Amino acid sequence: MNLLHWLLLLTSLLVGGFALYLHLALPFLDLPTPFGPWPLSLALLAAYALGLLLSGLYALAFSLKAYGEKRGLLREIRRLQEEVNALKRARIEEIPRIPDRDEA
Repeated sequence: MNLLHWLLLLTSLLVGGFALYLHLALPFLDLPTPFGPWPLSLALLAAYALGLLLSGLYALAFSLKAYGEKRGLLREIRRLQEEVNALKRARIEEIPRIPDRDEA
């Protein structure tokens, strides 16, 4: 997980640095959008931010689903443990007595 955090930081710095380079070196590059022309550096940062947002939502949904499955499995384990304990209480096991052995 630590490696993923470092990769995210490195990727963010690279995208930010490239956007800054585009803004300083080629400020006249514009992309036509429905909201008017956007500088290419701003469009690059907006696309990267949208990707981060969507991947964060995906990770959140995945973690919520995993949490729900974990709760379900723990509930099933508890139910099975209670069932085993009830069976242990209901059935007293006797020690088998072998007829040809002396009692110790």
